[in-house]
Amino acid sequence: MRLIPRKNALLFLSLIMLLTGCWDRFEMNDVTIVSGIALQKGEKEKYRISIEGINARQIYQGESGGGVPAIIYSIEGNTISELVDRINVGVTRRTIFSHLQTFVIDEELAREGVGEFLQYLERNSEFRNDFNIIVAHGVSAKDIITTTYPLQKVPSFKISTQIDTFLDEWGGEPKVRLTDYIRALTSDGRHPVSASMSIEGHPKKGHNLAHNEELQPEAMVVMDGMAVFEEDQLIGFLSVEDTRNYLWTQDIHLTTVSVPCGEDKYLGVRVKNSRTKINTSYINEKPHITVDILLETELQSSHCRNDLTLVETYKHYEKLIDQYVSEKIADTISKVQDEFGVDIFGFGDDFYRQHPKKFKELKQDWDAEFAKAEINVETSVYIRRAGIRTKGFLQDMKEGE
Repeated sequence: MRLIPRKNALLFLSLIMLLTGCWDRFEMNDVTIVSGIALQKGEKEKYRISIEGINARQIYQGESGGGVPAIIYSIEGNTISELVDRINVGVTRRTIFSHLQTFVIDEELAREGVGEFLQYLERNSEFRNDFNIIVAHGVSAKDIITTTYPLQKVPSFKISTQIDTFLDEWGGEPKVRLTDYIRALTSDGRHPVSASMSIEGHPKKGHNLAHNEELQPEAMVVMDGMAVFEEDQLIGFLSVEDTRNYLWTQDIHLTTVSVPCGEDKYLGVRVKNSRTKINTSYINEKPHITVDILLETELQSSHCRNDLTLVETYKHYEKLIDQYVSEKIADTISKVQDEFGVDIFGFGDDFYRQHPKKFKELKQDWDAEFAKAEINVETSVYIRRAGIRTKGFLQDMKEGE
């Protein structure tokens, strides 16, 4: 009998290993893609989970033939693991979670702690790290993923797009994903935050597609700012404005501010670039922290009629923007120190990097150190351009016209 040469045998085995195929492949007709999850306290058991399963035929143009774009199904149990694997008591197909867009936590449950169920998401290989973690503020978590929207049929897709666009254009969303949250949770120098959302209008009226036929929908999911946690327990909320001020300390990408330049008159200033440096020291038994922010801006509008052909006008406006922005950021930091007393800005992490030996002495009581810290905000503002016109028509009009 003729034997196969050893080289050929190894080559043959290597090719077999490369041709294993997708062993865990599922046909689209056999699965339900879950795009949203709402988690609340259960009435009879510990948790109540609501999943939003996509009706794929309703999403793509030309394939819809009536029906709803997604279905919501709720079930109760004591662990997320059990609930996810038992969800087919009501849903026909195998559920897959790799395309999850939105994970909404009820406010009541968040106040009791989120660590027990977030550790399941971290362990499970089916969940990616690109979904939004949201706390429902003033409404139930289920209401958030069941409020429909006329321009984007699946509620979780609408929320995900809304968050990304709002963050890109204005700020006001803390940009926290699962690994960011867990990193903050396990840090000695930072506490976690997450986005919060609420509903304007009547939450129950947003549950059916009929309200999408109104020019002004009766229920609309809106950005609400961010949720503040101490360890893994929710302790309060900050407004959208405060969330933008928080983002200044983390390097905001783009935003716009209305800066007073006279009585009931404002400058419309687009911030095009922002870079933040944190410097720390420990003097007279308390931390001293300097938040140094460089802003490059564009003057988009001005209610005031100062001559924009003069360098002095730009210097005056830069000073107004400087004062306005630094005061807003300082107010938000002071509010967090006084109302919450926990370091959500990560100043402790900066202090650790700059003074590791001293931080080891302070880390057990860092929040108390943060609450009494002297924090100064210093901004350097540069107006790089003033739109496409240096001289606007308002300068040619008389006051009062």
